[in-house]
Amino acid sequence: MRGRIIGLSLAALTFVIFLTAKVSVSADGFDANFYANKYPDVVAALGNDPAVLYNHYITYGVKEGRSQNQQEDTAKYQAALAGGAAPTQQAAPANEPVNGLPYSTYVDVDIDGQCMTYYENGQVALQSPIVSGNPNRGNGTPRGTYTIQSHIAGKNLVGPTWNVWVDRWMQFTPNPCHIGLHDASWRSSFGGEIYKTNGSHGCVNLPHDTAVALFDRVNVGTPVVVH
Repeated sequence: MRGRIIGLSLAALTFVIFLTAKVSVSADGFDANFYANKYPDVVAALGNDPAVLYNHYITYGVKEGRSQNQQEDTAKYQAALAGGAAPTQQAAPANEPVNGLPYSTYVDVDIDGQCMTYYENGQVALQSPIVSGNPNRGNGTPRGTYTIQSHIAGKNLVGPTWNVWVDRWMQFTPNPCHIGLHDASWRSSFGGEIYKTNGSHGCVNLPHDTAVALFDRVNVGTPVVVH
């Protein structure tokens, strides 16, 4: 009987320790879902247990420059911009990646220049004019640093006033906010000032061929920088 009581006590203690570990992950500002989505290499090696991911972050991630949550990742990008490393806001963006970022392969969305550039190992691999969200209707595409959350060939986009089919869907904002890059077959032109009067509801509209080409190059976890 005594042995059973000791066993139950140890089990209870283990449960309390587990709960404490889970709380500490949250209290430290660590977002396990963000970390898993942003660093699939870590998940491939260690799995997606929150406590294990947190241990990786504090042991290796900090030294490697990895971010623990979306806010920190965005702050790093904004710091790079503040240092003057980003391309200037111009109609034709410079074909150079933002310096100081912890990655060299990512999707760059220049709102002011209405241009999407995909950098692969620091080199321009794909570039195209876009139509982003209409800021004059409160639908401006949110700026920040994200990662591709969904990578789907063929999806029906449904909203309060729209119901459209897209052949390529690459969502980059976390749920429940569904903002992504996709083809827009209903558009005949892209770029310029279109977004200010006939912009999207927040997504980044791409020419069909561009959307297909980008879709084939990226995957879940690919960084997306919107500025």
